Amino acid sequence: MKSLSARLRAPDENIQVLETDVLVIGGGVAGCLAAIGAAEAGAKCVICEKGGIIERSGSIAGGVDHFFAVLEEGPEWDTPEYLLRHIPAITEGVVDLDVCARFLHGIKGMVQRLEKMGIDFHNPAAPGRPYLRHRSFGLPGEYTIEFEGNDFKQVIGQAARHTGARTLERVMVSEILMDEEGHPRGCVAFHIRHGTIYAVLARAVVLATGETNRLARNASGYPYDSWHIPYNTGDGQAMALRIGACLANMEFTDATITPKGYSTQGTNGFVGAGAYLVNALGERFMFRYHPAGEKARRIDLINGVINETAEGRGPVYIDCRHLPEEDVNRLKSTLGVDRPAMPAFFEQKGIDLGKDLLEITVSEMSSRGGGVVFRRAGVRIDPDCVSNIPGLFAAGDCSTVSNGIAGATVMGHIAGGSAARYALSRSRPEPLSKEDIGRIREELVKPLAREGDYDPRQFEDEVRSIVTDNIGFRRNETRLKEALRQLGELQGREGAIGARDFHDLMRLHEARNLRTVAETIAASALERRETRGGGAHVRMDYPERDDASGLRTIMVEKENGGLRILSEPTGLTAEKPAASKDSAEATPAMGGK
Repeated sequence: MKSLSARLRAPDENIQVLETDVLVIGGGVAGCLAAIGAAEAGAKCVICEKGGIIERSGSIAGGVDHFFAVLEEGPEWDTPEYLLRHIPAITEGVVDLDVCARFLHGIKGMVQRLEKMGIDFHNPAAPGRPYLRHRSFGLPGEYTIEFEGNDFKQVIGQAARHTGARTLERVMVSEILMDEEGHPRGCVAFHIRHGTIYAVLARAVVLATGETNRLARNASGYPYDSWHIPYNTGDGQAMALRIGACLANMEFTDATITPKGYSTQGTNGFVGAGAYLVNALGERFMFRYHPAGEKARRIDLINGVINETAEGRGPVYIDCRHLPEEDVNRLKSTLGVDRPAMPAFFEQKGIDLGKDLLEITVSEMSSRGGGVVFRRAGVRIDPDCVSNIPGLFAAGDCSTVSNGIAGATVMGHIAGGSAARYALSRSRPEPLSKEDIGRIREELVKPLAREGDYDPRQFEDEVRSIVTDNIGFRRNETRLKEALRQLGELQGREGAIGARDFHDLMRLHEARNLRTVAETIAASALERRETRGGGAHVRMDYPERDDASGLRTIMVEKENGGLRILSEPTGLTAEKPAASKDSAEATPAMGGK
């Protein structure tokens, strides 16, 4: 009788070799738009999606209720040029403004494109307005469209599928293949259930794998009870780093405020509706931390909640009791779009948002860019979404410039078009030899033959402990160095992890990627000797922001098995521009949620 490992091992004949022009890794919003952009430029495409079908995968598989948009409808604030003047102050001078400009100038056209696909951005609660928009997260205008996007991902997933792209679903990419010239030539991937191995040969690769979650412990103790999608585990960032790509902004980590006992999205909905944050004394405290109060950036809200709790004024609550009844009712309904179970949670807890305070806590940490719009932590890209590796492109939350769903759509489409043009200018990749195929199979299934009790879940738990205890939201040199030491030791044990089946094999690769991302966070945070980004990067040993030396982008690359840290001045200032007469800051808000 065959051993368990032998029965689980994919047979040689189960290896499929595919060839395409553009390989897209990740079938979320950015990946779907990349496939659409590639097809429009005349390229063939393969999409590898680790989750389920692309119509219901990614961060907004269940829906979305807001979309950032500059629509150029008349007011000065509603233009890319106006917002570009404010971005340096919003990001504290650490952002790539050229990439931001490409993004902002593409939003209006993307909204029109999505509407033609079938996305309805109109809110039925405001039938007399073309778009219901509100201001949030420190932005100088009402850029957030509120809408009922339950079918958003289904629509764009179908649009991507209709391009003719081949979709490999429940397939995880474990390795990016490189040619002798140092260019990507495709990937190695496997089906997480039945174990079919794929070798996809491509002339260009687009990374669209999202941010990094499951990095730190959360309040519930369950790693999958995460604020953002738990299946985004830094796969693209880690694979890119391993082949020589440059990552940037990794020191800026993110979190959100969540109802106590239920890790979920919703901050934007609450603060956009005009809710207050109050402490145990009943004080509305956010103006201590930012002049915009609850309208500040998300990471400033996190900073305020952490400090109020640490200084003995917790617990902290969301207060909606002052809001008009119709606003509370709309808030109740729209909060159920991102997380359908949220209204049921309130009902089971006996919480009426119009009458009761809602106790909140801070979510787990993620690597996403520090709660600041436009800046992200990930693969460093230029305005065409090109990395420093020719033929490797990135878009969405795994790249250095994005902004939620809007950023994923615009930058994903740009990345797909750029990758297609690059691919069609290159010759076809060299076919794999029999020896290449043998190596691919042997390396991939090796963990299935390992005996022992050390499994991916234990490895992940150790990563989360290190990140929570030694990186965390409050940092210093001693703890960051200890994190690097422990993460280095953990890397030496990666070869001992076994896998019982192909789902376990997926968890093994996710665990390795989480450790890699954690190491880049610690190394980058150690290099940034200041506090910047509200609660995104707080150095207790360097508590002040240092604009004399801190206006620089911290980058990390692989070098001789370790990490090399570089930095580059951004050429920006962190000063806020003066408000003009026609700006949203100089006039009362126009209403909205």
